[in-house]
Amino acid sequence: GMSDTVLTGLLDTVWQQFGRGTKDRHHPARHPTLATIGTDGPDLRTLVLRAASHAEATLEFHTDAASPKVAHIRRDARVAIHIWIPKASLQVRAKAIAKILPGDPNLFAQLPEAARMNYQGPVPGTPLPAEPDATPNRFTRLICHLSEIDVLHLTTPHQRAVYTAPDWRGIWVSP
Repeated sequence: GMSDTVLTGLLDTVWQQFGRGTKDRHHPARHPTLATIGTDGPDLRTLVLRAASHAEATLEFHTDAASPKVAHIRRDARVAIHIWIPKASLQVRAKAIAKILPGDPNLFAQLPEAARMNYQGPVPGTPLPAEPDATPNRFTRLICHLSEIDVLHLTTPHQRAVYTAPDWRGIWVSP
């Protein structure tokens, strides 16, 4: 059935999957693909999902302030996020406005040495050997404020719904 209950339930399922991604390192929602608008077109990369808030409609990632994606977002804050969850037969695509905030210094201090190194050293994408960056800590929070969630459920028949901010009432669309 294509009822309102199913429509609401599908969005709840998506947020449950996001939540599982923040806790379970083996869950597919742990590693979404983030797309930014680069200088010469779209750019994609896999990130680790650090936090998800259904109430705020946000997804949070950590990144290096010197990375190209941060430069992209400073120029154009529109991003897209993609997750494929095989067991649930769910493709989740979201549009968002990304905000760049300083990382929590206490959290950075707790990171293992190997993880801290990811936010230091040569600037990502620069040819090796490269000089270390003078800024010792480029640990940055990337908060994605979702504006749309497009869910494709590969059931028989396929079901697809699109939910938009601010009310998040979904509509069924042709798959």
